Amino acid sequence: MIKKLALILFLCLISVPSWGGYKQSTPHGSADLSVAEMQDAFDVNITITPQKGWYIYSHDSGEFGLPAQIEWNLKDNTLQFEEWSEGEYITYQGFDVNVYRTPALYRAIIKKDNKQQPSFTLSWMACNDECIPEKLHFEFTPESFLKSHAHVATTKQKQCSMSFIGAIIFAFLGGVILNLMPCVFPVLFIKIIGIVQNKTHRRRVIDAFSYLAGVMTCFLIIAGVLQFLKQQGATIGWGFQLQSPCFVFIMALVFFMLFLSFLDIININIPMRFSFSGPFLTGLVAVLVASPCTAPFMGAAIGWILTTSVPSYVFYAVFGALGLGYALPFFCAEFFPHLMQKILPRPGKWMLWLKRAFSIPMLLTCLWLLWVLWGCVSPHLGAWQTYDRQKVETLTDQGEKVFIDFTAKWCITCLVNEKTVLNTDKFIQFAKEKNIHLFKGDWTNHSAEITTALSQYGRSSVPLYVYYDGSGKYQFLPQILTLKGIRKALH
Repeated sequence: MIKKLALILFLCLISVPSWGGYKQSTPHGSADLSVAEMQDAFDVNITITPQKGWYIYSHDSGEFGLPAQIEWNLKDNTLQFEEWSEGEYITYQGFDVNVYRTPALYRAIIKKDNKQQPSFTLSWMACNDECIPEKLHFEFTPESFLKSHAHVATTKQKQCSMSFIGAIIFAFLGGVILNLMPCVFPVLFIKIIGIVQNKTHRRRVIDAFSYLAGVMTCFLIIAGVLQFLKQQGATIGWGFQLQSPCFVFIMALVFFMLFLSFLDIININIPMRFSFSGPFLTGLVAVLVASPCTAPFMGAAIGWILTTSVPSYVFYAVFGALGLGYALPFFCAEFFPHLMQKILPRPGKWMLWLKRAFSIPMLLTCLWLLWVLWGCVSPHLGAWQTYDRQKVETLTDQGEKVFIDFTAKWCITCLVNEKTVLNTDKFIQFAKEKNIHLFKGDWTNHSAEITTALSQYGRSSVPLYVYYDGSGKYQFLPQILTLKGIRKALH
């Protein structure tokens, strides 16, 4: 009986020509590839082994974590079958996640096609005390491997290991700092006027909480829309609403009305004080105006919940913390007016002149929104190349230096950085001297490619500046750039 089984196994082995058996490693894991050639298809088998003491998020990572995945470069209907082995559940920072701590198996059946060369990219997130994204790429033919290389991002990524409390703290701090970003300047005067007005203590308390309610309402609505779109499988990120021409037009109309109101050409008066100069709608408008910008800490927190699987309570709690942080400065200024009275002069004619002066940024904001609406999505890039993931990977694999500017025309911070630093002759000349390849990822209109690229870096908003130093490692640059700071970072 044993001889018969051995004979059957031998006949099976010689009837299916196999080739491959190639191992490729990263600093924290390895992949063993073998391919068996059948009559009209290839049987691809991959064993993924994490380094001792490390684990890899599985293909179904659970409540958060970037899952292991394989991206095939194949024609439609060529991939006939694929499956992953099951991982194991562990509890990390109070979350249940599914990981591979022992070798994981992947299998796929690929239909033969003489007109294409099969290739795939295998990526995973290896974690211990920190988490590091790693990637392997394979290209092959039935005769031999034509190319295989590892693309390892060794910069430590904290977003996948971010705890719930950490995300709350980051979101709150980011919300506070968001008040200092250029996006908020157009509504600054509205709040200043409300603060310096003579009001009773009761009125101030009501206005403070009304403003807080307006901010929180808008943030939670945005959170609900983002979560719904995410559950539908859409690739979205912070500021997604400004990729809608309809929304941009409405915002342009709102700022034009504010411009006319500040010049006293029209008088907007809605009952029960819910006017554009009232605290509740001021809070709503303040959030919508701030949506083109991200602040330090904020990007990491929002990127974490948008690029990983988190429960609904975590999703809304993070946005709630962001709203509390954003509303806090003006809430305190309204609630404790004596603090502002030490800075601002007493109400008088200066308020009228300041009101008219602030009509200018309102008009400029309106014109800027109309420019965004016009859809200048293909500007002259000059020394910049349009972002292409394959080009970037090829250059970094060859040891080249690469700088990527993820930007959008509705992102005021992006435009300021480009005007003062990135598009200047000094920076372009500096990049040429250092042999740095410049790429620009324009997110003005919705782009699945740019959204995916942002999520791979653990972010969901712009601006994002990524620099590869020629060794395969990358780093993030600050969201507010200076020429001196960027020269120091891009050594």
